[in-house]
Amino acid sequence: MVSDQMAEFNNFVFRSGFKEAIDGLIALKHGLGLKYYGPAVILKRFDSFCAEHYPEQSILSKELVSDWFSLCRRGKPKTIRLSMTPVSHLGTYLCNMGTAAYVFPVKTLPPDQRYTPHIYSMDELQRFFAATDDCRYTCAAPLRHHIMPVLFRLLYCCGLRISEAISLRTCDVDLTHGVLTIRESKNGGERYVPMSEEMRLRCVDYWDAVHSGKQKHKYFFPLPPREKITYMNIYGNFRRFLRNAGISHGGRRNPIRIHDFRHTFAVHCLKRWVEEGRNLNACYPYLRAYMGHTLFRYTTYYLRLTVAARVI
Repeated sequence: MVSDQMAEFNNFVFRSGFKEAIDGLIALKHGLGLKYYGPAVILKRFDSFCAEHYPEQSILSKELVSDWFSLCRRGKPKTIRLSMTPVSHLGTYLCNMGTAAYVFPVKTLPPDQRYTPHIYSMDELQRFFAATDDCRYTCAAPLRHHIMPVLFRLLYCCGLRISEAISLRTCDVDLTHGVLTIRESKNGGERYVPMSEEMRLRCVDYWDAVHSGKQKHKYFFPLPPREKITYMNIYGNFRRFLRNAGISHGGRRNPIRIHDFRHTFAVHCLKRWVEEGRNLNACYPYLRAYMGHTLFRYTTYYLRLTVAARVI
């Protein structure tokens, strides 16, 4: 996934009067070790906007940025923030380079509407996994009935992001020692994720069913003729499993997401530690490393979720 994104990024061609500044900003972010792919996509759109509406302008003026803001403000608060933050970065970069520029005040934007994760109960998990076990063979996706029961259990049992599960390669799965190597993490880092013995044995059975034949798959969750299964394929099955398990999707305002299995893993982990009488302050670093968080506050967020869910 990361390599595909970078290949697409290398094809970006900026055309406006800010093309050199945008290239310089992105190069700076990469030099600091940041992927900066999402913001680069926004800057590509901003560059196209400038090339069309301000083709002769090379000064990042308040008028220009305000026009871009007028175009973006129709979206949700999170979308507006994502659209304006890279442009604010560009203004700061130009100022630091000694060029007069307007820096959009991102802090004045309304706060994001925080999503409230759905924490699955044990009964819901049992019903959901039972629905995945009832998944049947289809010629359109001949490995679906093998993939779905293992993939969704892996999301919950190992707290993986869906992107990490999709990008798992066969060489990243050590079934002898029961360890996953996560290489394409959200924050660009790598980590080792041990599996429970029950999860390891389930993956062994899955391997025998999917990867022991003549055809060698690069990815742990393949979808012939593609190299790996797609998110939309997984999401379509996810909605069907929810329905078959009798779990409400939650509607458009606060729908249940695939990512909520990761949230549920963390909350259930904290709950178990509390029941075992463990010191949470001592355990937090382990959870942080296991989940691949870059900041401590990302991990402590789950303590508030655990209290809100009333499982402590």
